[in-house]
Amino acid sequence: MPGRGVRRAVVVAAVAGGAVLPVAPPSSPASGASAPAAECQVRPDVRHTDWTPMNFLGDVVCPHNLVNTRVQSTTQSPVNGRMAFSPSWFVCWKPGTPQQGSDIWYYTQADTVSGNKRTKGWGYLPAAELQVTRHPVPGLARCSWSKASTAPGG
Repeated sequence: MPGRGVRRAVVVAAVAGGAVLPVAPPSSPASGASAPAAECQVRPDVRHTDWTPMNFLGDVVCPHNLVNTRVQSTTQSPVNGRMAFSPSWFVCWKPGTPQQGSDIWYYTQADTVSGNKRTKGWGYLPAAELQVTRHPVPGLARCSWSKASTAPGG
């Protein structure tokens, strides 16, 4: 995927500058299990364009479990991609179907595309899959198309 090469360069970028937030580190590719605390990077000047084509200015790079993305922010939504590497960038968050105690879902582009190819892997991960201590992740914007919610930070 174009723009996904930032995943491996993120550690270098985090040392070079940008805000960092406490989170847990990437999961093991073999097990998908969580590991001890690490950090999340806020990148206010990075640009992304999704498949619609909506433009985003700024993202956060956070560790997460290696799981599928979904077209919508519900557990019943079709899978449209897979996060094959961690950490990854996320452009916004919105409320959706509660999963494991949180209704926050994060919008990103998957590393591999499956299902509906038209979406180019753009989809949502539930908060439970990010290895962070607070939702929504501080410094990450709420998705402009989401409605008001009682979710923390919303």
